[in-house]
Amino acid sequence: MRIILSLLISFITTSTFAQRVVDVTNNNSAATGSLFYAVGGEPMNNAKYVAIVEGTAYFSDAFLKGKIILSGGKVYDSLSLKLDLMDNTVHYLTPGEEELIATTPIRSVIFKSQIDKSETQFDYSGFIKTTSKPETGWYQLLDTGVVSLYKRYFKAIKENKPYGIATVEQTITTTNYYYVLINGIFTAVKKIKQLPDMLQDKKAELQEYINNKSLTGKTDKEYIELLAYYNGLIRK
Repeated sequence: MRIILSLLISFITTSTFAQRVVDVTNNNSAATGSLFYAVGGEPMNNAKYVAIVEGTAYFSDAFLKGKIILSGGKVYDSLSLKLDLMDNTVHYLTPGEEELIATTPIRSVIFKSQIDKSETQFDYSGFIKTTSKPETGWYQLLDTGVVSLYKRYFKAIKENKPYGIATVEQTITTTNYYYVLINGIFTAVKKIKQLPDMLQDKKAELQEYINNKSLTGKTDKEYIELLAYYNGLIRK
């Protein structure tokens, strides 16, 4: 009788565990966010950034609605996500509002605006199709075409101990860098005026466009505008 009972318990336990397994390598279709929670994650260290007095380690301090694409191509939608650009980690909320850090490799994070339904996509360096070796981290995809445009938010942390205060205060600064993906080569762009030299086949047209539009390269919009113009010329 004891042997039969033990076998029955073992069967129930094995069946229950098997029902919780999710095949994250199957990339045939998108899955709802609820399936992603079964993949698992590690708890967030709540004391991690308690000393921050200025700046943020995240793309957005608030959780944003969006989806993720895993390394194998599987898509999980309808998630509450936050991107840590210092540690290059992806945070998500469980249905019980617990904050976890994803432990499975993620190719892309795509945030969806609840206002205008626009999307903001970040690609992880290891999955950008380039023969170069980008510095490890997340890169925002600003435009795609014959030439793709990326932006990286470089985060740096500084510590300061004010006089008379026992605890250390931390400040996070953000510096933006732009990159272009041309024929599989991932290259940094320090100034917008460099682009005509980098795109020699349309150098004259790009130089004229920069001058006529008085582009300074101080905003994402100007880089996007110039690369969209170039991609348009190539498609003609």
